[in-house]
Amino acid sequence: MPYQLYWGDIHNHCGISYGHGKLEDALVRAREQLDFCSVTGHAFWPDIPTDRAKYERIINFHTEGFQKLAKSWQNILKAFQKYNDPGNFLTFISYEWHSCEFGDHCVYYPDDRGELITADTIQELRNKIKTHSGMVIPHHIGYPRGYRGMNWDSFDEGMSPFVEIYSMHGCSESDNAPYPMLHTMGPRDYQSTAEFGYKQGRKFGLVASTDHHSAYPGSWGDGRMAVYARELTRESVWDAFLNRRTYAVTGDKIKADISVNDAILGQTITQTGKREINLNVETCDFPDRVEVLKNGKVIKCLTGFESKLPEEKEIRAKVRIEWGWGRKENEIRWDGQLSVSEGSILSVETCFSGLPILAPQDREVKEKSLPHKLIFADDKSCKWYSHTTGNVTMKHQTTQAIIVEVEMPLKSSIEINVNGNYYKHTLEELAEGSRSHFIRGLLTEAIRIHRAVPFDCYTIHNSFTDESPEKEVDYYQLRVSQVNNQRAWLTPVWVQS
Repeated sequence: MPYQLYWGDIHNHCGISYGHGKLEDALVRAREQLDFCSVTGHAFWPDIPTDRAKYERIINFHTEGFQKLAKSWQNILKAFQKYNDPGNFLTFISYEWHSCEFGDHCVYYPDDRGELITADTIQELRNKIKTHSGMVIPHHIGYPRGYRGMNWDSFDEGMSPFVEIYSMHGCSESDNAPYPMLHTMGPRDYQSTAEFGYKQGRKFGLVASTDHHSAYPGSWGDGRMAVYARELTRESVWDAFLNRRTYAVTGDKIKADISVNDAILGQTITQTGKREINLNVETCDFPDRVEVLKNGKVIKCLTGFESKLPEEKEIRAKVRIEWGWGRKENEIRWDGQLSVSEGSILSVETCFSGLPILAPQDREVKEKSLPHKLIFADDKSCKWYSHTTGNVTMKHQTTQAIIVEVEMPLKSSIEINVNGNYYKHTLEELAEGSRSHFIRGLLTEAIRIHRAVPFDCYTIHNSFTDESPEKEVDYYQLRVSQVNNQRAWLTPVWVQS
């Protein structure tokens, strides 16, 4: 494939409208673990409820946020221009347009120029944005139609090459997908989901974004998007947007691709005979299921992945280091360093997240400008700092993590120094199972060195043949799930008979 894989989050919020945190902090945090991002301001809601006796707080809250964004818009444009660094980190200008009737959408621009433009209908908005070469992307689509969910009757694939199917709101892939909608905006509805849209013959790519409201783009577990682009420039990534070379992940940067007769995700080809399907996956943890879907139904399911380590002098494996726990009211500063006694570190992936805030809070929210940072990493060691508090609930984690990919002998050790404590475990021990340590005793913060994932387990290649067409246009998708509940949903390949 003549493309590189890049990671981003193009729908998240901070204090530029309603939300928490500074725009500059959001961009600095994004740069730590993403290749591109947009920080989105809430801008318009043309059909906002007008009954002040019932909705006065909602009306005032949104109106004040919209006015705040408009007042600072020119300074926001300057910040995006300042932090845009082709080849290293890209920024895209955006704002959010709400609608009960048509669903919420984000407007995106391909360069440093961008205007706050509104309209009474989605069709009118698209017509205006089209003259500025922009895009209009639906998000949290799974809410019921008429209640800020997707209205597929008004969908335009030319102006909306992809839709957001996962964020802190939940998952809109289908009405029985994991991660249900639990926000006050209500449950999901089948006729608003991506599955329904595909069955109506719509063509669109898939992405995930955080919709985080506390200045932390790419907050792990809350939604990220992947693109296949030729290089890290706005022009190349924008081309990937338009051609639907995108996919959605929850948090772990699961690498994946699928091709049908050499056509890759997002493409449409004509093929009347057999279809040769190839898939490649590199997970970040133990894989659970790798599925190929045809027209929304699973036609290939790979399971039962072996976790045995090969009997070789040096092996490759991934090991996740996770820290946090303790009491919710106690903030802990972590200073950590990891090294290998033999062999080498091949890569380090950060799994850093912000405060778990979907909707803005009435109370003041404070967080360090850069609460987590990978300070350095080379082939022998890495060093980081982090700030954590205890998990919000037993289902809402605030732990942080890194994933190190290593190549080393089984008998050699991973050594960790953290907050004055030293831990040492051989790769062979970690292949047997995870090891956990309390830092200061019972009910205090803790660190967990996860079970090692061997190379042959986290790298998956498969090819098979689909014998015949099923419809005039068939669509093939790849879906990946890990045992740690991290997932990826790929944009389809469409095959026309």
